[in-house]
Amino acid sequence: MLRKSWIAGIIAVACAIGIVFANDGLLERLEALFGEQGSPHPTVIQASGSIEVAFSPNNGVTETVVKAISEAQQTILVSAYSFTSKDIAEALLKAKQRGVVVKLILDKSQISQKYSSSTFFTNQGFDLRIDVKHAIYHDKVMIIDDKTVITGSFNFTKAAETKNAENLLVLRNNPELAKLYAQDWWYNWKLAVPRSEFALKTKARTTTDD
Repeated sequence: MLRKSWIAGIIAVACAIGIVFANDGLLERLEALFGEQGSPHPTVIQASGSIEVAFSPNNGVTETVVKAISEAQQTILVSAYSFTSKDIAEALLKAKQRGVVVKLILDKSQISQKYSSSTFFTNQGFDLRIDVKHAIYHDKVMIIDDKTVITGSFNFTKAAETKNAENLLVLRNNPELAKLYAQDWWYNWKLAVPRSEFALKTKARTTTDD
């Protein structure tokens, strides 16, 4: 009886998560905006807003990312090659808990990497996909509220904060720029697959090889 209740609980949570993903409307809006346009071609746009710049190691880049995430009111789109920063992951969780819609695309290495945050994000009910199209999904980008872009060499990792020479830009209040990044994110989202689907395919390949 206890086992049946446990299974029913899991199904209920899964259904609830599915309903949230279906009803947040973000993917439908991106589909309406970009459809099958693909990734943008090189584009020149008018400079606007402000630019915050930060450098590592040990110079406050993680804090800068966390601060920008805390400013989000509606949406955060994430593209990440490597993601092991506990502070940044927790900042995204806090944003999600206050009602911000957060969706992530991660590189396939994040499934096998020992300290990846992909398991954390999945367990916390984030909508997450894994890139399978490219040799490496090398982006390090966040698009916040359709107007702010975080980008640079800085991976969202502890090593990038404490060991590596990295740079980061937070480009605020430039909707035209954010739209181009969102278009590229949407293109890659459609090519990516859910984490569970990727894990099953990987397991099947491993079983076949054995």
